[in-house]
Amino acid sequence: MEKNFTLMDDLAIIILNYNSFEDTQREVNSLLSEGIPEKSIYIVDNNSKDRKEIEKLGSQKQINSILSDYNGGYAFGNNLAIKKAMEDGKNYFLLLNPDIEISRSTISQLYNDLKEFPDIGIIGPRICYRNIRDRIFSDGGLLFPEEGFQGGHTNSEQDKNYVNAPHYNYNIKYVDGSALMFRKEILDDVGLMNTSFFMYYEESEWCLRLLKTNKWKIAVNTQCEAFNLASDKGSFYEYYITRNRIWMCRLYDGNLKYVTKERWKFARKALKKGKFSMAKAYIKGILDGLYSNLDKIKNE
Repeated sequence: MEKNFTLMDDLAIIILNYNSFEDTQREVNSLLSEGIPEKSIYIVDNNSKDRKEIEKLGSQKQINSILSDYNGGYAFGNNLAIKKAMEDGKNYFLLLNPDIEISRSTISQLYNDLKEFPDIGIIGPRICYRNIRDRIFSDGGLLFPEEGFQGGHTNSEQDKNYVNAPHYNYNIKYVDGSALMFRKEILDDVGLMNTSFFMYYEESEWCLRLLKTNKWKIAVNTQCEAFNLASDKGSFYEYYITRNRIWMCRLYDGNLKYVTKERWKFARKALKKGKFSMAKAYIKGILDGLYSNLDKIKNE
Protein backbone atom coordinates (compact mmCIF):
# COMPACT_ATOMS: atom_id res chain seq x y z
CA MET A 1 0.00 0.00 0.00
CA GLU A 2 1.28 3.45 -0.91
CA LYS A 3 2.32 5.47 2.10
CA ASN A 4 0.86 8.86 2.84
CA PHE A 5 3.54 10.91 1.11
CA THR A 6 2.96 13.22 -1.81
CA LEU A 7 5.29 14.17 -4.60
CA MET A 8 7.30 16.81 -2.78
CA ASP A 9 8.90 20.00 -4.01
CA ASP A 10 12.32 18.54 -3.17
CA LEU A 11 12.24 15.97 -6.02
CA ALA A 12 13.92 16.67 -9.37
CA ILE A 13 12.98 14.57 -12.40
CA ILE A 14 15.86 14.72 -14.90
CA ILE A 15 15.58 13.76 -18.57
CA LEU A 16 18.73 13.69 -20.70
CA ASN A 17 18.14 14.46 -24.37
CA TYR A 18 20.45 13.74 -27.28
CA ASN A 19 18.71 13.78 -30.67
CA SER A 20 15.63 12.19 -29.07
CA PHE A 21 13.23 15.12 -29.00
CA GLU A 22 10.15 13.09 -29.93
CA ASP A 23 10.64 10.74 -26.98
CA THR A 24 11.58 13.60 -24.65
CA GLN A 25 8.49 15.60 -25.58
CA ARG A 26 6.28 12.53 -25.11
CA GLU A 27 7.76 11.90 -21.69
CA VAL A 28 7.40 15.51 -20.56
CA ASN A 29 3.77 15.64 -21.73
CA SER A 30 3.04 12.36 -19.96
CA LEU A 31 4.53 13.59 -16.68
CA LEU A 32 2.68 16.89 -16.83
CA SER A 33 -0.61 15.16 -17.68
CA GLU A 34 -0.31 13.15 -14.47
CA GLY A 35 0.11 16.28 -12.40
CA ILE A 36 3.88 16.37 -11.98
CA PRO A 37 4.78 19.99 -11.12
CA GLU A 38 6.62 21.88 -13.88
CA LYS A 39 9.33 22.99 -11.47
CA SER A 40 10.17 19.34 -10.74
CA ILE A 41 11.13 18.57 -14.37
CA TYR A 42 14.63 19.24 -15.71
CA ILE A 43 15.61 18.57 -19.33
CA VAL A 44 19.24 18.59 -20.39
CA ASP A 45 20.15 18.79 -24.07
CA ASN A 46 23.63 17.36 -24.60
CA ASN A 47 24.54 19.73 -27.44
CA SER A 48 22.34 17.87 -29.93
CA LYS A 49 20.43 18.95 -33.03
CA ASP A 50 17.36 19.31 -30.78
CA ARG A 51 18.80 22.26 -28.87
CA LYS A 52 16.32 24.86 -30.14
CA GLU A 53 13.38 22.46 -29.76
CA ILE A 54 14.35 21.70 -26.17
CA GLU A 55 14.68 25.39 -25.40
CA LYS A 56 11.24 26.00 -26.91
CA LEU A 57 9.71 23.07 -25.01
CA GLY A 58 11.14 24.36 -21.75
CA SER A 59 9.68 27.79 -22.36
CA GLN A 60 6.27 26.55 -23.50
CA LYS A 61 5.85 24.05 -20.66
CA GLN A 62 7.55 26.24 -18.04
CA ILE A 63 9.93 23.46 -17.08
CA ASN A 64 13.66 23.69 -16.40
CA SER A 65 15.80 23.34 -19.54
CA ILE A 66 19.58 23.16 -19.52
CA LEU A 67 21.39 23.56 -22.84
CA SER A 68 24.89 22.15 -22.76
CA ASP A 69 27.50 23.49 -25.18
CA TYR A 70 29.31 20.17 -25.00
CA ASN A 71 28.23 16.54 -25.37
CA GLY A 72 30.04 14.94 -22.47
CA GLY A 73 27.88 11.83 -22.33
CA TYR A 74 25.35 10.39 -19.90
CA ALA A 75 27.09 11.23 -16.62
CA PHE A 76 28.14 14.72 -17.75
CA GLY A 77 24.64 15.74 -18.82
CA ASN A 78 22.90 14.31 -15.79
CA ASN A 79 25.49 15.84 -13.47
CA LEU A 80 24.71 19.28 -14.93
CA ALA A 81 21.06 18.91 -13.99
CA ILE A 82 21.82 17.42 -10.57
CA LYS A 83 23.98 20.43 -9.70
CA LYS A 84 21.29 22.85 -10.90
CA ALA A 85 18.57 20.98 -8.99
CA MET A 86 20.66 21.04 -5.82
CA GLU A 87 20.98 24.81 -6.19
CA ASP A 88 17.18 24.85 -6.38
CA GLY A 89 16.92 23.01 -3.06
CA LYS A 90 16.17 19.50 -4.35
CA ASN A 91 17.04 16.55 -2.11
CA TYR A 92 15.86 13.64 -4.28
CA PHE A 93 16.61 13.01 -7.94
CA LEU A 94 15.04 10.73 -10.55
CA LEU A 95 17.11 10.11 -13.69
CA LEU A 96 15.06 9.04 -16.73
CA ASN A 97 15.96 8.07 -20.26
CA PRO A 98 13.69 9.74 -22.82
CA ASP A 99 12.19 6.44 -23.98
CA ILE A 100 11.03 5.45 -20.49
CA GLU A 101 7.33 5.33 -19.74
CA ILE A 102 6.70 5.88 -16.03
CA SER A 103 3.64 6.79 -14.00
CA ARG A 104 3.21 9.27 -11.18
CA SER A 105 2.30 6.38 -8.86
CA THR A 106 5.64 4.66 -9.58
CA ILE A 107 7.55 7.89 -9.03
CA SER A 108 5.66 8.49 -5.79
CA GLN A 109 6.36 4.96 -4.58
CA LEU A 110 10.09 5.25 -5.20
CA TYR A 111 10.13 8.62 -3.46
CA ASN A 112 8.23 7.13 -0.54
CA ASP A 113 10.67 4.22 -0.37
CA LEU A 114 13.61 6.61 0.06
CA LYS A 115 11.67 8.44 2.76
CA GLU A 116 10.79 5.21 4.57
CA PHE A 117 14.14 3.41 4.25
CA PRO A 118 16.96 5.84 5.15
CA ASP A 119 19.66 3.26 4.40
CA ILE A 120 18.69 2.98 0.72
CA GLY A 121 20.79 5.39 -1.32
CA ILE A 122 19.61 4.44 -4.80
CA ILE A 123 16.40 2.74 -5.88
CA GLY A 124 14.68 1.87 -9.14
CA PRO A 125 11.50 0.23 -10.39
CA ARG A 126 11.10 -3.06 -12.22
CA ILE A 127 11.64 -2.26 -15.90
CA CYS A 128 9.55 -4.04 -18.52
CA TYR A 129 9.27 -3.55 -22.27
CA ARG A 130 6.88 -0.97 -23.67
CA ASN A 131 5.89 -3.24 -26.55
CA ILE A 132 5.70 -6.48 -24.50
CA ARG A 133 4.52 -5.18 -21.15
CA ASP A 134 4.59 -8.48 -19.24
CA ARG A 135 8.21 -9.20 -20.19
CA ILE A 136 10.83 -8.07 -17.67
CA PHE A 137 13.89 -6.21 -18.85
CA SER A 138 15.41 -5.77 -15.39
CA ASP A 139 14.69 -6.38 -11.73
CA GLY A 140 18.11 -4.94 -10.96
CA GLY A 141 21.54 -4.97 -12.55
CA LEU A 142 24.21 -7.63 -12.06
CA LEU A 143 27.98 -7.46 -12.52
CA PHE A 144 30.39 -10.37 -12.87
CA PRO A 145 33.99 -9.23 -12.19
CA GLU A 146 35.28 -12.77 -12.76
CA GLU A 147 33.94 -12.48 -16.32
CA GLY A 148 35.58 -9.14 -16.99
CA PHE A 149 32.66 -7.18 -15.52
CA GLN A 150 30.12 -8.68 -17.86
CA GLY A 151 26.77 -7.15 -16.97
CA GLY A 152 23.33 -8.70 -16.67
CA HIS A 153 19.85 -8.18 -15.30
CA THR A 154 17.85 -10.06 -12.69
CA ASN A 155 14.86 -11.90 -14.22
CA SER A 156 15.68 -10.53 -17.67
CA GLU A 157 13.31 -11.71 -20.45
CA GLN A 158 11.06 -13.50 -17.94
CA ASP A 159 7.27 -13.15 -17.86
CA LYS A 160 6.46 -11.09 -14.79
CA ASN A 161 3.35 -13.22 -14.14
CA TYR A 162 5.52 -16.28 -13.51
CA VAL A 163 8.42 -14.76 -11.57
CA ASN A 164 8.70 -15.05 -7.81
CA ALA A 165 10.59 -11.89 -6.90
CA PRO A 166 11.02 -10.19 -3.51
CA HIS A 167 9.19 -6.89 -3.06
CA TYR A 168 12.56 -5.17 -2.63
CA ASN A 169 15.43 -6.80 -4.46
CA TYR A 170 18.66 -5.91 -2.66
CA ASN A 171 20.68 -8.71 -4.26
CA ILE A 172 21.87 -6.50 -7.11
CA LYS A 173 25.02 -4.61 -8.08
CA TYR A 174 23.47 -1.60 -9.78
CA VAL A 175 20.18 0.11 -10.57
CA ASP A 176 19.62 0.60 -14.29
CA GLY A 177 20.29 4.21 -15.24
CA SER A 178 17.22 4.47 -17.45
CA ALA A 179 15.07 4.94 -14.32
CA LEU A 180 17.10 5.59 -11.17
CA MET A 181 16.19 7.60 -8.06
CA PHE A 182 18.68 8.64 -5.38
CA ARG A 183 19.00 10.86 -2.33
CA LYS A 184 21.34 13.83 -2.05
CA GLU A 185 23.23 12.42 0.94
CA ILE A 186 25.03 9.81 -1.15
CA LEU A 187 26.85 12.60 -2.98
CA ASP A 188 28.64 13.49 0.26
CA ASP A 189 30.11 9.99 0.36
CA VAL A 190 30.81 9.13 -3.28
CA GLY A 191 30.31 12.29 -5.32
CA LEU A 192 28.67 12.46 -8.74
CA MET A 193 28.87 9.92 -11.56
CA ASN A 194 32.20 9.56 -13.31
CA THR A 195 32.13 11.47 -16.60
CA SER A 196 35.07 9.53 -18.10
CA PHE A 197 32.80 6.62 -19.08
CA PHE A 198 30.77 8.80 -21.50
CA MET A 199 28.12 6.09 -21.93
CA TYR A 200 27.49 2.67 -20.42
CA TYR A 201 28.69 1.52 -16.98
CA GLU A 202 28.45 5.00 -15.41
CA GLU A 203 25.60 3.96 -13.12
CA SER A 204 27.23 0.58 -12.55
CA GLU A 205 30.48 2.15 -11.37
CA TRP A 206 28.56 4.68 -9.27
CA CYS A 207 26.49 2.00 -7.53
CA LEU A 208 29.57 -0.15 -6.97
CA ARG A 209 31.35 2.83 -5.44
CA LEU A 210 28.36 3.40 -3.17
CA LEU A 211 28.15 -0.23 -2.05
CA LYS A 212 31.85 -0.25 -1.19
CA THR A 213 31.22 2.38 1.51
CA ASN A 214 29.27 -0.31 3.45
CA LYS A 215 26.96 2.52 4.52
CA TRP A 216 24.30 2.44 1.82
CA LYS A 217 22.06 -0.12 0.14
CA ILE A 218 20.66 -0.11 -3.36
CA ALA A 219 17.39 -1.78 -4.34
CA VAL A 220 14.73 -2.34 -6.95
CA ASN A 221 11.07 -2.19 -5.94
CA THR A 222 9.61 -4.96 -8.10
CA GLN A 223 6.05 -3.95 -7.20
CA CYS A 224 6.22 -0.76 -9.28
CA GLU A 225 7.13 -0.58 -12.94
CA ALA A 226 8.56 1.53 -15.71
CA PHE A 227 8.70 0.57 -19.38
CA ASN A 228 11.50 0.97 -21.93
CA LEU A 229 12.19 0.25 -25.58
CA ALA A 230 14.86 -2.21 -26.73
CA SER A 231 17.61 -0.38 -28.60
CA ASP A 232 19.79 -1.48 -31.49
CA LYS A 233 23.43 -2.20 -30.69
CA GLY A 234 26.14 -1.20 -33.15
CA SER A 235 29.84 -0.35 -33.31
CA PHE A 236 29.35 2.76 -31.14
CA TYR A 237 27.91 0.55 -28.38
CA GLU A 238 30.61 -2.11 -28.70
CA TYR A 239 33.44 0.43 -28.43
CA TYR A 240 32.20 1.88 -25.14
CA ILE A 241 31.20 -1.49 -23.67
CA THR A 242 34.64 -2.87 -24.49
CA ARG A 243 36.61 0.11 -23.20
CA ASN A 244 34.50 0.62 -20.08
CA ARG A 245 34.51 -3.05 -19.05
CA ILE A 246 38.30 -2.97 -19.21
CA TRP A 247 38.29 0.20 -17.13
CA MET A 248 36.04 -1.48 -14.56
CA CYS A 249 38.49 -4.39 -14.36
CA ARG A 250 41.40 -2.02 -13.82
CA LEU A 251 39.51 0.02 -11.22
CA TYR A 252 37.90 -2.85 -9.29
CA ASP A 253 40.22 -5.83 -9.79
CA GLY A 254 38.13 -7.66 -12.38
CA ASN A 255 39.35 -10.39 -14.70
CA LEU A 256 41.16 -8.30 -17.29
CA LYS A 257 42.39 -11.35 -19.21
CA TYR A 258 38.84 -12.63 -19.64
CA VAL A 259 37.42 -9.47 -21.20
CA THR A 260 40.41 -8.75 -23.46
CA LYS A 261 40.43 -12.34 -24.76
CA GLU A 262 36.67 -12.20 -25.36
CA ARG A 263 36.82 -8.86 -27.18
CA TRP A 264 39.78 -9.89 -29.39
CA LYS A 265 37.77 -12.97 -30.36
CA PHE A 266 34.83 -10.76 -31.34
CA ALA A 267 37.17 -8.49 -33.33
CA ARG A 268 38.56 -11.42 -35.31
CA LYS A 269 35.06 -12.70 -36.07
CA ALA A 270 33.99 -9.25 -37.26
CA LEU A 271 37.03 -9.04 -39.55
CA LYS A 272 36.30 -12.45 -41.08
CA LYS A 273 32.74 -11.32 -41.83
CA GLY A 274 33.95 -8.08 -43.39
CA LYS A 275 32.41 -5.95 -40.63
CA PHE A 276 35.36 -3.59 -40.46
CA SER A 277 33.72 -0.77 -38.46
CA MET A 278 32.69 -3.28 -35.80
CA ALA A 279 36.16 -4.83 -35.70
CA LYS A 280 37.68 -1.36 -35.37
CA ALA A 281 35.33 -0.60 -32.46
CA TYR A 282 36.45 -3.72 -30.57
CA ILE A 283 40.15 -3.10 -31.21
CA LYS A 284 40.03 0.60 -30.36
CA GLY A 285 38.00 -0.22 -27.22
CA ILE A 286 40.61 -2.75 -26.11
CA LEU A 287 43.54 -0.40 -26.69
CA ASP A 288 41.88 2.63 -25.12
CA GLY A 289 40.77 0.51 -22.19
CA LEU A 290 44.21 -0.93 -21.53
CA TYR A 291 46.34 2.17 -22.06
CA SER A 292 44.23 5.01 -20.66
CA ASN A 293 45.63 6.87 -17.65
CA LEU A 294 43.93 5.23 -14.67
CA ASP A 295 44.47 8.19 -12.34
CA LYS A 296 42.73 10.48 -14.83
CA ILE A 297 39.79 8.08 -15.09
CA LYS A 298 39.45 7.93 -11.31
CA ASN A 299 39.43 11.69 -10.90
CA GLU A 300 36.81 12.59 -13.52
